[in-house]
Amino acid sequence: MVSANGIPITNIRIALTKRCNLACVYCHREGELPSSGADREMSVDDIDTLLSVASDLGIRKVRFTGGEPLVRRDIVDIVGAASRHMDDVSISTNGVLLAPIATQLKEAGLNRANITLNTLSAETYRQITGTDAHADALAGIEAAYDAGIMPIKLNMVLMGCNKHEVRDMVSFLKEGMVLQLIELISSKEEECEAFYQENVVDLTMYEAWLEDSALRIEERQKHRRKKYYIPQEVEVVRSMHNTTFCANCTSIRVTSDAKIKKCLFDDNPTHSIEDFSDREAVREALLAAIREKRPYWC
Repeated sequence: MVSANGIPITNIRIALTKRCNLACVYCHREGELPSSGADREMSVDDIDTLLSVASDLGIRKVRFTGGEPLVRRDIVDIVGAASRHMDDVSISTNGVLLAPIATQLKEAGLNRANITLNTLSAETYRQITGTDAHADALAGIEAAYDAGIMPIKLNMVLMGCNKHEVRDMVSFLKEGMVLQLIELISSKEEECEAFYQENVVDLTMYEAWLEDSALRIEERQKHRRKKYYIPQEVEVVRSMHNTTFCANCTSIRVTSDAKIKKCLFDDNPTHSIEDFSDREAVREALLAAIREKRPYWC
């Protein structure tokens, strides 16, 4: 199945919850509003049906996001259900709750993990997240590595408070890990001008350093993104106003309450799944959203 601009849709991102155990200052919450404490969340059976139908439509990869997906007590069952339908199952997590269940997740079928680690400093971590969970996040990364979840991509959103740590983060990488240096993003920069003026970091100087330091450089053409090997892989992720990245997007998104979003910045999704027992209705909702999907940055 292809989008309105002719791109095959092969990935689905599912936000399992709006809840999170951190309060990161920059978080876009996957485009959702904060949890009210009584929000609907899809069940394991709902997700199983959704991914079964998605697989029939040619979708082969799923990424679970949030909120923080690991606050779901049934997360291992969710991953197990996903692995029955998808060729690739991944998760985006802050890692704080990961250590006790990393092996279970791997055994259930989790292939990869993106783990947010913006700093190696406990104090800066507290400043960014509002918590003292830095040690737990580090333990989660270690446990995932030991469990054989590969690759592990460490997401580092660059801001004024952590911009001096890039070299240390590169040195922190183990074999098989990837560091993603991520541009601070928002679809509403004008509403957050003070925050962005204070925190946005120009990534150009880091790209220059990576160019000089890399043993090898590759480029992901459809993302307009270079991969620097020094020797572990480092990527610079610029999604803001990146028309190439946006035009080649292969993902559709489903919110925790089963609304289908064509894009992270789709603030008013027009399609949702009301009854998961009706497979045809699930299929039609997904198809309608995919057919309407167009680049946001153009």
